[in-house]
This record gives sequence, C-alpha cells and structure tokens, in this order.
Amino acid sequence: MNNIHSLRKLMRFLKYYSIIVTLLIGVLLYAGFRQLDETMKLKELTVEKINVVDQEGRVRVLLAGSFPPRRAELAGLLFVNQEGTECGGLVYTGQKKEGNISAGAALTMDQYNDDQIVALQYDQDNGKRKQGLTIADRPDKLGPETLRAYGILDTMAEGSRRDSLAKLLFSKVPADQLPARRIFIGRDENKSALVVLSDRRGKPRIRFMVDSLGTASISFLDSNGKVVRRIE
Repeated sequence: MNNIHSLRKLMRFLKYYSIIVTLLIGVLLYAGFRQLDETMKLKELTVEKINVVDQEGRVRVLLAGSFPPRRAELAGLLFVNQEGTECGGLVYTGQKKEGNISAGAALTMDQYNDDQIVALQYDQDNGKRKQGLTIADRPDKLGPETLRAYGILDTMAEGSRRDSLAKLLFSKVPADQLPARRIFIGRDENKSALVVLSDRRGKPRIRFMVDSLGTASISFLDSNGKVVRRIE
C-alpha cells in the first residue's frame, strides 16, 4: 500500500511539474516572439555588414566595413533603390603607408540606373589634396559600349590596372554617352579656391579662381581650353 501511495504522489508531482514547465516555456516563447516586434537595446554590436530592409524585405541600405571586390578599401553606407540598384552612398577610407597619407571620403547621389551625378568629395594622396562639390551630366540612356565597360569594371578592384582598362574602354564610347562635369566648387591640388562652369562636353568655359597667393580672377575659355579673356 505504501508503494502504491508513493507512486500516486510521484505521478501527481510529475503532472504538476509538467504543467509548470509547459507554462514557463510558453511564457518564454511569448516573450521571445514579442521581443521581435520591439526595439532591441544593445550596448555593443560587432558585425561586418548590416542590411537594412524595407517592409517588403528588400535591401535598401548596406552598412559595411568594406565593399569588395571593387571597393574593398572603403567603409560606410550604400543606398539601394526599390529595384535593387545602387543609387548613392557615403563612404570613406584613410591610412598612412611608408609616410604617404592616402585618404578620402565621398557623399554621392546616382542618376537612376547609372552612376553619380552629384558628389561631395575629399581626396588626399602623395601630399596632394583636393575637395569640393561636383555636379555632372549623364546620358538619359546608356549605350551598349557604356554598359559593356561598366559590366567589366564593376567586377574589378580599384587600382592602376582598373584605371588603365577604364581609359581604354571609355575611349571606345561615343562622346554623347560620356559623363560631363558641369560644375565644380571647391579647392584644387594647387591650393586654389575654384568655381568652374563647363559645357555639355565637360569642357571648362568659365573659371572663377582665387589662387594660393590670394590673386582673384575670372577666365573665359574656348572649347579647346584656351583662355580667351581674363579679368583680375
């Protein structure tokens, strides 16, 4: 009889125990799923890349410590439109090697399905530095030569090899398909403050300048870059 009584007590204990455990698990699961819809607060988070998505699950912003293969040296943000195409970004780099400072930062805005048309940039290399705002024109529709050039160059890392190939590929692109810098406002490598206005081919036509010695001038240029009139 004692054994039967003890067995019944054990069964009742296991029954209550299973009920309590089930309730605890339910509470924990509820709290966990509820946490997904609430703001999560962390003191520190270490990651290589974060994809920010919209309500449809589409990646709209990439935050990363590098963007290989072409921009492995850059960190920052890339902006993506609803179709999955990059449309601008905020990136930067900077390091000192063998006494030479190589650094830069850029905030860019891209034309739809194309490259940048507005850029606020800073570049420093081998003792030379320039910074400023650039506004450019690009064709409304890319031709086959331009698409081929971008298709090849986008898979390559930045460097002299890519620069040489880019020069070769774009030499075969019709002039009306090439980007043209229309406005530049900034400071050049000669320490001059500049405002340069260019034509639709990217040829400078008016240059407002205060040079490194403080001399102010306005220059008018022809389509070949020759100064036809200068006011000081």
